[in-house]
Amino acid sequence: MKFSIVNILVSGLLLAAAGVDACQCRVGSRQGQYCGHCSAVLVTPDFVYDHVYECNERGGCQDYGKRTDCERSNNPCPF
Repeated sequence: MKFSIVNILVSGLLLAAAGVDACQCRVGSRQGQYCGHCSAVLVTPDFVYDHVYECNERGGCQDYGKRTDCERSNNPCPF
């Protein structure tokens, strides 16, 4: 099968448009927002301790970025 440059570019654009996030949560976590220090958020190469993450029960995750409340490790999990 031959791949053309157009096929490769289209594939790359589709992956980018899918919005795949690099964070990951534990499967079975309650839907909600968690600081990086919470056990529901799994450590990945893109993990940041003081970011807030939206987790769902299937392990899906969205990184909302830095939150000053997450700089302290005594915040509730989830918010």
